[in-house]
Amino acid sequence: MAIRQQTSPPNDAQRAASPAVRTAGKVQRRVGGFLDGAIFFFLCLLAILLPHSIKGAQHSWQIVFLLWLIKLAVERKRPFPQPLSAPLLAYVTLSGISSALSPDLNLSWDRMKIVCLVLVGITVGQNLHRLKQVRVLIFLLVLSGLAAAGFTAWQYTYGVGVGIAHVDGESPLYQAHVYQDDIIQCINGRRVHTPRQMEQLVEQSPPGTLLRIDLLHGYPFHKKRIYIVREQLLKSGLGTAALPLTRGHPLKAQGTLGHYVVFAEMLMQIGCMTWAMLLSAEPRKRGLRLLLAVIFVALVAALFLTETRAALGGLAVGGFVAVLMLTGKRSRYWATAALLIFVVAAAAWVRHTRGPGWLGLQDPGTHFRTMMWEDGVRLIGQHPWFGVGMETIRNHWEQWHIRAFSFFHDESHFHNDMIQIAVERGLPALAAWLWFVIAYLVFLLQLIRRCRGRSRFATGAAVGVLAGFVAYQTTAIVHYDLGIESVAMILFFYFGLAIAIDRMLADPPPQRVQLRDSSGAPEPGAVDVP
Repeated sequence: MAIRQQTSPPNDAQRAASPAVRTAGKVQRRVGGFLDGAIFFFLCLLAILLPHSIKGAQHSWQIVFLLWLIKLAVERKRPFPQPLSAPLLAYVTLSGISSALSPDLNLSWDRMKIVCLVLVGITVGQNLHRLKQVRVLIFLLVLSGLAAAGFTAWQYTYGVGVGIAHVDGESPLYQAHVYQDDIIQCINGRRVHTPRQMEQLVEQSPPGTLLRIDLLHGYPFHKKRIYIVREQLLKSGLGTAALPLTRGHPLKAQGTLGHYVVFAEMLMQIGCMTWAMLLSAEPRKRGLRLLLAVIFVALVAALFLTETRAALGGLAVGGFVAVLMLTGKRSRYWATAALLIFVVAAAAWVRHTRGPGWLGLQDPGTHFRTMMWEDGVRLIGQHPWFGVGMETIRNHWEQWHIRAFSFFHDESHFHNDMIQIAVERGLPALAAWLWFVIAYLVFLLQLIRRCRGRSRFATGAAVGVLAGFVAYQTTAIVHYDLGIESVAMILFFYFGLAIAIDRMLADPPPQRVQLRDSSGAPEPGAVDVP
């Protein structure tokens, strides 16, 4: 608040103290301003890195959190009131108690870093002060999603190496553990992108050369290195129909996140926000609407290449929610028709890539899930209060008779958020999470209602957050999304945006008040915002 003008002449102590007080105030404001700028820079970096780098995004929000704590100490301020803090605190606390009681303490405590990603939402929500900042972060995220889709297009056109279309089981190359659909990237440190490049490189090598071959195997990609003598590679049919080669591309798009499911979930979340921004954009801004439409189509195309059923379904459900919230009667027909076309195309594409049994138990993924769910329900009944501890099933699956692990030879998880939380952390932790889910949905619906008529952009952003959360809950039926760092980070990143918008609507417009010194004269260059 502004310092009131003194009614009586200041004494000697006041005259001596006032320069020091003013100097300290100036230093505090300058340090606070610098910290605000640094915080927003790393928030922008977080938005850019979310679709590309798990570690980069993680380090960005952690730096923001540290700078925010320093800012609170320098300015001697308390954090803003935090909505939904009670269910989040209960969820984190009960998860911590479960980890403390876990039979594998180190494993469970290591997974607490995923639980504590709720701090991403708190950090983002506490450090955004203007709607313009929210706008910048959202558009940086959307444009970064476009870059991820562009990178996927490059992988599928230019390629990531030379693909092995077929290899005979008796050939020396097969004996060296190079199989069908493997992708050769380097030979003796030199990259190859086309079959002809690879053939020339091998043919020009001196006789008897031991070739060091770096390749990618499976999906998600696993890097391998094998060694084979030049003559053995030629004997395997290099340059002939016996060893057909192609430009190699991923079997399923995975971007730079290392796994196609992670990449699909990220594209789904950014797609929901882009769709909401497109529907809420002003009709006269045709350039912006065209750009958002192009970005949305690019994101959907990349999402198709992941061949992930749940993410395609989640985007359809989230997109339909955005249509209901943002469009009028006439526009709703067109938007609904577009989503129906998307659903039909997605179903046809998944059936084409997975075969006719893509929805039945004959599909390995579906069979694995049903077995895990059955065993999960059994374990919940045996350990209802604090669960078996996070990640402990990897070491104790034989003791707890997890059938899918032995049947499929794959140590994974329960492929459902609710079951995973209840099995690992108990029913109280699940109740705390459900409390947050319901409270968050109510909060978002109330926020959207308050945004209407006040800010078209804020309404679109809030609907984008709601669409993303509904899409997340859709995929969480068949995936353990809370265990994926990138997905959890963007989930709570959106949460922070919603919290910030809510506070901006609640706060009155700031009034700039000029500070005065002890004599009542205006202090040059100093302003106070009550």
